[in-house]
Amino acid sequence: MNFRALVTVPFVALALVGCSSSGGGKASATVPAGATLIKAIEGISWDAKSYTATAVGGKVSLALEDDSSLPHNLHLLNADGVDQGIALDVQGKGDVHSADVALAPGNYQVICTIAGHGNMKATLTVN
Repeated sequence: MNFRALVTVPFVALALVGCSSSGGGKASATVPAGATLIKAIEGISWDAKSYTATAVGGKVSLALEDDSSLPHNLHLLNADGVDQGIALDVQGKGDVHSADVALAPGNYQVICTIAGHGNMKATLTVN
């Protein structure tokens, strides 16, 4: 084996490992039972204009599922337009990100903050 082959082998191995990472950005996670599901769909929009969630012990279980070919994120704004510091991110079709988040009862605006996704607005009512 010559020197050039010895130098090339580690780089080829790294390239193969990088290409085989878990599903090209698709998470293997599923939507947790009882979670309020919010889907990003083709056409850069949410699948509904409003969602309802029930807080249990002051927390709401939320799941963001990407049913489109683009990455999206989910942020919640309170009635004063203040971001609640909740960020769920999905990278493409089939990706799911879920979390249990502390939210007081009330109405929140569901938005995607990615440039060009400004029309992704819905309402989340927390009981």
